[in-house]
Amino acid sequence: FNRMIKKITKKKFSERGHYEGNRYFTATVHQSYRTFQVLEGQPPLIEMKVPAVIIGDIHGQYTDLTRIFDMFRSEREPGYTTSRYVFLGDYVDRGRQSLEIVMLLFMLKYIYPSQLALLRGNHEFRAINKAYGFLAEITERFLDRKKSIELFEMFNEVFSHLPLSCLFAGSILCMHGGISSKMKTRDDLLKIPKPLKDVATNEIATDLLWADPMIGLTTEIKNKVRGVSIYFGEATLDKVIADLNIKLVVRGHQMMMNGFNFFHNKLVTVFSAAAYYPEKPNRGAACVVDATGRVSFRIVVPKPKQSHPDEKPKLFRGEHDVAN
Repeated sequence: FNRMIKKITKKKFSERGHYEGNRYFTATVHQSYRTFQVLEGQPPLIEMKVPAVIIGDIHGQYTDLTRIFDMFRSEREPGYTTSRYVFLGDYVDRGRQSLEIVMLLFMLKYIYPSQLALLRGNHEFRAINKAYGFLAEITERFLDRKKSIELFEMFNEVFSHLPLSCLFAGSILCMHGGISSKMKTRDDLLKIPKPLKDVATNEIATDLLWADPMIGLTTEIKNKVRGVSIYFGEATLDKVIADLNIKLVVRGHQMMMNGFNFFHNKLVTVFSAAAYYPEKPNRGAACVVDATGRVSFRIVVPKPKQSHPDEKPKLFRGEHDVAN
């Protein structure tokens, strides 16, 4: 794992694009399945210490992930060893290097289990990543159809054990999508079953993975744009924060032109994939929480198109993909 991590995080590789589907690479993919052993024992709500870095949606843009790690490197140590990290999910789909992202994060999770938190996004479900690019990427790069399907199912088995939320220092709650009015206590987050194969079987999990905030909304309404979960307003956010005795909610799930954006001064959306839409050169961001709980941001500036490994069109299938 250490040899492979050093290889694929070198600037020369991360800017070059795809792997060759050689036997060494295939073997490493299978070995990364060992992360299942670490994730299987984690509760659906995990806790992390501060300081830490929170990273939002990456969506297969491997170059952006390595650039973020480089922001936190020291003179002697690579960035992935110098900080604690919480990832808010949506590692796969759309971009062309979901496989590198998942492999790298799985290997890091196995080596540094307490330093890295990997939360589940709505794209870490089989029905979604089958349609939006992850399955296509695997079948393109592993020409043996039987082998590629086997790998696809293996990754989704690991995804089903990812936790859904993370609590920092007892006061900052992180998830991929948003809050749920059905969350009355922290125990409600701990009662979500794992492994979770079908998100529709649990209403709180559905909201944690799919919900969106809406300016000017007082309570909550159905999210008709996404076709699943809810829009929640300021009053709902205030109540959940009071019920759970927290100070701030950090989530991903929506592209922000500046990489991040605040809602009601008590929730912040973090999106880390730069130039997510070809026609919208948005910035990416990483959220830094210091030892006192103070929040700041590092910005990922879009790279010129000619140096980005995304050469093929991304899969966007409806207006819910641009519902921000």
